[in-house]
Amino acid sequence: MKTKVKIYSSLAAISLTFFSININAKTLKIGDIAPDFNVTTLSGESISLSELKGKKPIYLKFWATWCSYCKYEFAHLQSIYNEFGEDIQVVAINIGMNDSINNIKKLYDKNNYALPTVFDKKGQLTNSFGVVGTPHHILIDTNGKIAYRTFLSTDHLDNQIKDWSDHSLKQNTATNSKVGIQK
Repeated sequence: MKTKVKIYSSLAAISLTFFSININAKTLKIGDIAPDFNVTTLSGESISLSELKGKKPIYLKFWATWCSYCKYEFAHLQSIYNEFGEDIQVVAINIGMNDSINNIKKLYDKNNYALPTVFDKKGQLTNSFGVVGTPHHILIDTNGKIAYRTFLSTDHLDNQIKDWSDHSLKQNTATNSKVGIQK
């Protein structure tokens, strides 16, 4: 009997992880215009969708320190940032629900994570993107449109990021060649 109670408790916790944020939030679909935002990271960096529009795609990862899937995926997020951070703006957004900046710092210090991170204390950014559970990944293209969203890290997510990075590399090479010709 105790084993069944533990199993049901675990299933309930997992369900709450995925569906506990804001069920009333409007879910944005692929192709929808992303809501503009201007946030400040824990390190003091300002990131704005309107400033990045036309320049750089954005990868938003909504997460929490109490979310086991989120923590499991974090090493992967750090590697994405390390490899593609010049071409794609990566932002880790802690949803702020039952969490703290201190918990984030402990996790980052323990695992040597160094990512642009926002603490969404009141859940405004989380709600504006219609996020209803963690982890949640959203890709925004350079036109400011939702290009992809998923609950878990997927091959499709990785391939889209790589494609965007390859496209950025080709654009930079072409721009540098043009500059070289004009000299």
